[in-house]
Amino acid sequence: MKISDSFLKRSVDLFTSIRGRSPADLENKTLNDYHRKTHMLYAGNMKRNPPNKQFINSLASYHDSLVKEMLKRGMKHNTPLKKI
Repeated sequence: MKISDSFLKRSVDLFTSIRGRSPADLENKTLNDYHRKTHMLYAGNMKRNPPNKQFINSLASYHDSLVKEMLKRGMKHNTPLKKI
């Protein structure tokens, strides 16, 4: 397994573990943690050449659902994802 393949596998495993919970069910701290982790996974995978578009799109979709919940709770969001 190449390093990039290993990175993608770890990224997918982490994303799978956080995606399984609805943003509406998360406490504020956990919601912020998941938002931060989504950004980290997104940035890390965007650096791959080429990035895995299916995975990036899944991350972006989950990010949008996290942001929607954050705004619903009156939290601020100042970190949009760069689109591919």
